[in-house]
Amino acid sequence: MRRILRVDHAGEHGAVSIYTAQIAGLGARHAELQRWLEQTLAHEMRHRCAFRDAMPDRRAKPCRALIVWSAGGWLLGRLTALLGPDAVMACTAVVEATVHGHLKSQAAFLDRVDPPLAALVREIQVEEDDHLAFAERHHDANTPLARIIRMVVAAATETLIALSTRGDSLRLDRALAAPA
Repeated sequence: MRRILRVDHAGEHGAVSIYTAQIAGLGARHAELQRWLEQTLAHEMRHRCAFRDAMPDRRAKPCRALIVWSAGGWLLGRLTALLGPDAVMACTAVVEATVHGHLKSQAAFLDRVDPPLAALVREIQVEEDDHLAFAERHHDANTPLARIIRMVVAAATETLIALSTRGDSLRLDRALAAPA
């Protein structure tokens, strides 16, 4: 439970870094996308605070690798902004798809051990799913650039999640996939 909170908080911290860097990198050239990124950034900041606020009652502490999430998120956001709007949306789609899978698994597990935290995860998942749907509608997932972004970002995100949970995320996924 503590590691779930730790990685969820870290993931939101990374997302804040991604969107902040994308907003700065795109500038005013893409006003509609800029507005969406700013709204999404506000969601991610709220999610980060919600996970942080849930930590004390569960004796959880922020991830020790928070700087890696922050720096990696900023680098990813900046690079995708330099590559343009389609790269920004491809990045968002893959990050949110990865997050979606983990939040779904976490909520199923937390239903048994911490129903209030499961409810928080599901509440946050609604907005994360909206981010995913928007990104999927606004980029072509079949371009070579989108495929490269998908491979690199998915691998990096999964690796950070596994490291930040000390492997608990992998064990949780296996346990939930096993027949009952």
